[in-house]
Amino acid sequence: MYRKFMTAVTLWLFLCSPAVGFDTFWHAQATNKVGEEFGFSEDARNIMELGNFSPDFFGPVAQYAVDHVEASEQEALRGFGVQNADVRASAVFLDFDNLAGELDRNSDFDYVFKRLLENTRKQLADYQQRSDLDEATRKTLILVTLGASLHSVQDFYSHSDWIHNDFDKTAVKMVRSASGVLRAPTWFEVGAKLGDPDKWPFQVHSGIYPPTTGTKNTHTHMKHDNSRLLYREEESSGQPLLSQAQYHNAGPVPARPQDPGSILRHQQLAVDTATAASIEWVSKVQEDPKTKAAIESAKNWQLRTENPKLAQELQAGLAVQLSLSCAAGRWDGEEPPPERGAVCNTINQEGSALTGGTNPLASGGGSILAQLESQATGLAAGLAFPLALRYTGKFWDVHRRCAILEGLTQGFSSETTHYHLPAK
Repeated sequence: MYRKFMTAVTLWLFLCSPAVGFDTFWHAQATNKVGEEFGFSEDARNIMELGNFSPDFFGPVAQYAVDHVEASEQEALRGFGVQNADVRASAVFLDFDNLAGELDRNSDFDYVFKRLLENTRKQLADYQQRSDLDEATRKTLILVTLGASLHSVQDFYSHSDWIHNDFDKTAVKMVRSASGVLRAPTWFEVGAKLGDPDKWPFQVHSGIYPPTTGTKNTHTHMKHDNSRLLYREEESSGQPLLSQAQYHNAGPVPARPQDPGSILRHQQLAVDTATAASIEWVSKVQEDPKTKAAIESAKNWQLRTENPKLAQELQAGLAVQLSLSCAAGRWDGEEPPPERGAVCNTINQEGSALTGGTNPLASGGGSILAQLESQATGLAAGLAFPLALRYTGKFWDVHRRCAILEGLTQGFSSETTHYHLPAK
């Protein structure tokens, strides 16, 4: 039991990075709405959701974990880090963070958006045409890659001051749907109206990462990751968990300190804008006929009838996603509202769902560890860390084998934590 507990702790540390986007609940909500909009099957939506989770899962937190676990876990973690170094090095570029303060022109953001779109189309079309892939792997790659690209799109609206702009004072207006949902226009909608991004009447800022003391527009101050805007200030002594509402008091729906309703409405505006942008993204991706054909080939996948073994692994993957997010305080913040806090309390009631707690996503109740062992195929027996990967290998292992995140970030990522951007 102690060994299982330490493995769960290592997993928690692996996920717990400040450089993540919307907390998992909000990414999952936006991604599922995309699937519903385009008629994806439930299984296809869920695979796309795991793909969306991957940039956070493979995020740049290995060194932090190495410094906080026992010696045996350190060795396993380092081994996992070596195996997935390229994946993690690319993941950091999919959060739209202002790494080293280098995104300082609107055209820089535009360059990243356009390269990401080009890369997404290319990868999906390539998967569809490869003769060396079995059908299950091909469909998995298509859905996971699409989900991962959506993660980056969604993070732009989470990590920037985009919704702090008063768009009604420009030629581009705020948008209200037939159902009454208010959102900001998307990046591409503004570009279509205003042309050259460097001539827009406003400058976009993304949170500087890593955040440093005394710096304006840090990652901590600017992100819209959870519904209470409560974050640990990585740049402050003791890393206190504090409301960041004071930094979000701009735009058509400003957040006001000590006013939970206004804070939720502000964060929801970011989520609703990101959701609309995600739907727009898939439409843009599908403007390429080969890419559209790839998505069409995978969107109706029914694992329960076509591949029951993989369907069980998918269920386990979703359970792991929820378990890790709750353990790390990344389902909807470290102090979530009651309705989402209750879910994580159930998950964490015995310390971690991975050490014997129950998981409401797993059918039949009982030990999640036992269910994972009985349901999932896992990776090669030689991979000791992390435990989750051994039980949900198909959906994580494709990243290392097929360089999904590396392909998505090609042209704007580098081997360091510096963007590759056009000369200024």
